[in-house]
Amino acid sequence: MKTKYLFGFVFLVAITVSLGAYSAVLGKSELVHFWVAVPAGNVTSPMVLRGAGPPISMSPIVIDLQSRGVLKNLLQPQLEGISTHWIYNLGKKPVMIRLNLANVPSDIAVDWEVNSGFEYDEATRTFKTPLNPGRSIPNLGIDWIFHIPAYYMDEPVIYDGGLEVIDAATNTVLTFIPIKFVNGGASTSGGTGGGCH
Repeated sequence: MKTKYLFGFVFLVAITVSLGAYSAVLGKSELVHFWVAVPAGNVTSPMVLRGAGPPISMSPIVIDLQSRGVLKNLLQPQLEGISTHWIYNLGKKPVMIRLNLANVPSDIAVDWEVNSGFEYDEATRTFKTPLNPGRSIPNLGIDWIFHIPAYYMDEPVIYDGGLEVIDAATNTVLTFIPIKFVNGGASTSGGTGGGCH
């Protein structure tokens, strides 16, 4: 009889540890990753941008929260994340890059996790080193984690905004990538962008 309880206890501890590991580590792997290049203008449909540096594929990003994995929906139903490791300057002049997430409702908190080989000012969300033509920001890793309140989870469209990549010197939007979180395949124009890694 004691063996049965011991086995049950060990099983529950194993499940708890496994789910905790998923939540802390593997959940990050469900971030949607995408490429960014400037100047691209308004990215309204899939495109390949060519210029100084490698060709960069970009498209609007649409994430259907109902298409996520079972564990993600069980353990982190109100978290969604996007990520980039690539911001390229395909233009002809150096640019100091500032980032902004447009149209985020005030009740959706977004964590910005930024690591970079360039000095980064968190207050203004600006990279302090100009990005030269044909180059990318070195050692870049940016994760945006959206904390979605429960009352949004039944809405057909949860977030409809985008990433603005701005020339910090002129305040000009160089690239705008639309980002939309939908619930159950709400229709949009354009394709889905990014991919899970």
